[in-house]
Amino acid sequence: MPHPKVLNKTRFAYQPLVFADEEAVPQFVTLVQGTYSISDDGTDVLLLDEQPAPNIAGEWFGDPETSSMKFEPQIAFSKPATDIVMLGSAHAPRAGTTRMQAGIRVADTQKLVNVIGSRRLVNRLGASSVTDPEPFETMPLIYERAFGGWDRRAEDPNEHRCEARNPVGVGFRAKSGASDEEVILPNIEHPEYPFRSYGDTPPPAGFGFIGPHWQPRAAYAGTFDEAWDRSRKPLLPKDFDRRFYNSAAPDLVARGYLRGDEPVVTIGMAPQGRVAFHLPGAPAPACVVNLRGLQAVELQTVLDTVIVDMDAFTVTLQWRAHLSVRNGMHDVVSIEVLPGGSA
Repeated sequence: MPHPKVLNKTRFAYQPLVFADEEAVPQFVTLVQGTYSISDDGTDVLLLDEQPAPNIAGEWFGDPETSSMKFEPQIAFSKPATDIVMLGSAHAPRAGTTRMQAGIRVADTQKLVNVIGSRRLVNRLGASSVTDPEPFETMPLIYERAFGGWDRRAEDPNEHRCEARNPVGVGFRAKSGASDEEVILPNIEHPEYPFRSYGDTPPPAGFGFIGPHWQPRAAYAGTFDEAWDRSRKPLLPKDFDRRFYNSAAPDLVARGYLRGDEPVVTIGMAPQGRVAFHLPGAPAPACVVNLRGLQAVELQTVLDTVIVDMDAFTVTLQWRAHLSVRNGMHDVVSIEVLPGGSA
């Protein structure tokens, strides 16, 4: 298959992709990515001279079967709203810290969590208690540190159960199981739903991407039942919802698309505590796609992913647009990627 010619007139990284929609119609996807460094004082952003390419395959914090995602694989041809994702670690404000808060706000979308030192739920003679949290200096804010995980205590693997909202976390115990002597408790909690006693199932708290098989995201994939297997397979179910493609934590999916110039505030995610800046304000790039038969189509991208990496002190913006093409990439002769406002 011939590769289309690409003329990228922006300073951003660019990746053409092809996916299928719900009816298996090929969708040509134009993915533009801009990565900016956050200034040392945390007040400004500057476009990197060398732009990292989009991570098409994704990246996990460990084994993909048992760990959470650091960067999502690119499987979406369209997202209905902007995903806001924050990566990084909580930084204790002083020596001996055992509890603190960390969070992010982008425009009117915000999230705050409690960060707590390592502790255990101890069960002795039928009475349970939570040990005092240990001091910490930094705490990775990953889903492995939030409520969730598996209960594999039963000898029969068919009786193993998991927390569907976060299969990689800690603290989950099935209601049918007996109390065990010690349970590792989460380090990251929703401020309004702390873990209090054996059998609690608070909502998992986190800022990262969630897996496609995690709830509530998995519910948007639709109904894969006998009727689907008999009359619809291999197409996606009729009740597939494109909100499935939003992979941020549900409370970090913006209401619609961000413009890209919104104020950002993080707390507890850097040694200096509070960091405040604005997204860079770059207009959304455009893309002119020249198809076979001399037809040219102009696509206007939308900002559908914002990744604030407080460990790397970078901000990554991803803009996306898509176009139905009969024969996939074979129909595309050339692509011209243009700065916003110049198409």
